[in-house]
Amino acid sequence: MSEENVAVVQAFADAFNRGDLPGALALLADDGVVDEAGGMQHSGVFTGGAKGFASLVEIMTTNLDATIDECELLDAGDTVVSKMVLTFSSKHTSRSTRQRVTELYTVKNGKITFLDSYYKNPAAVLAVQTEAE
Repeated sequence: MSEENVAVVQAFADAFNRGDLPGALALLADDGVVDEAGGMQHSGVFTGGAKGFASLVEIMTTNLDATIDECELLDAGDTVVSKMVLTFSSKHTSRSTRQRVTELYTVKNGKITFLDSYYKNPAAVLAVQTEAE
């Protein structure tokens, strides 16, 4: 089952990276929970699966573009560990920051039920996120 779980998380990351929000949302369980790292405008616990994640993305993308530059997925049985490097770019200035992000995913019945996100330096993302023109 864990190989299938890795495939679900890979499909989720691929959809997010190509800007296919409906494709990413389709992989979240209706009662899924996303616990986004603290210290940023889009931090918090988002519930309700697709609806919650869409709220997170809406908050994040108000001021930022996010691109997954590297993504390594590790099969940890019931959990999939994602080790990523993301670039966050301001929509208002030329400033950007590259961040290491680790995410822990729980997948059941082909859907992501829990996503727990950890940023190496959320303060750097916040600085880019809140910088004015």
